[in-house]
Amino acid sequence: MDVVDLDHVAIRVSDLDRALSFYHDLLGMELRDRERYDAGEVPYVAVVAGGRHVHIVPTEEEFTVEREHICFLLRSSEVDSREELEDLLDRLREEGIEVEEGEPYRRYGAYGRRVVTESRPAV
Repeated sequence: MDVVDLDHVAIRVSDLDRALSFYHDLLGMELRDRERYDAGEVPYVAVVAGGRHVHIVPTEEEFTVEREHICFLLRSSEVDSREELEDLLDRLREEGIEVEEGEPYRRYGAYGRRVVTESRPAV
């Protein structure tokens, strides 16, 4: 048996509403399972992009974020996606999210700029 795809990733957060504001409101990821979470049926709220789920697990346990990260693949229907990318980066910066500077680049498994989280408390 082989691993053929990624189903979901679970991340711990200290502030569920702030995390949902980032993933759902800012990035536009589909929100799932909020009602089930509120009813105590599941310990997470999911956001979805491209059929892949991120389970956002609220915790009061203290933790630090070091090198953990999620890499999102961005696609655009715009002819000039550079302007669209810059608009997204500006919105991230306005939300206080540090973005690593430099030209967008391509590499295996990740495309574009990285969002740096080491200096921020976990959302």
